[in-house]
Amino acid sequence: MALRLNPNFSLAQGYYGLALSYCGHWEEANVAACRALRLSPRDPFSAVYNGIAAYAQFSGRNYDEAIRLSREGIRQRSDFVGAHRVLTAAAGMAGQTDIARVALQELRRAQPNISLAWIASQMPIKPEADREHYLEGFRRAGLD
Repeated sequence: MALRLNPNFSLAQGYYGLALSYCGHWEEANVAACRALRLSPRDPFSAVYNGIAAYAQFSGRNYDEAIRLSREGIRQRSDFVGAHRVLTAAAGMAGQTDIARVALQELRRAQPNISLAWIASQMPIKPEADREHYLEGFRRAGLD
């Protein structure tokens, strides 16, 4: 509804992208997150938009881009756990073990309760194959 009222509302674009990414529509999610960044590049939520775009790229198996976008989100807001999570999983899937290990360490600092069980039960990722893909990234990074 918010986007119908104002398609230039960056926050609505960003969170629309998040909903799309959690439903398995990574390309559309990326478009929405990038649109949010273009609409409001100095927005206080731009770290979140980068994190949403990073997760979309992760879902599309574009791990290098997911890593880049995650790092940008973390640069803007060092405590942003969403970006730390995507960085960890993307580095794990990309086989970049040094980056994955450091990213997991930082993720544990930012979210001490992080575990595979927490991700599986608390992240509303559908379809199941996307959730398993995300969990596999964390397994490869060393999360149990």
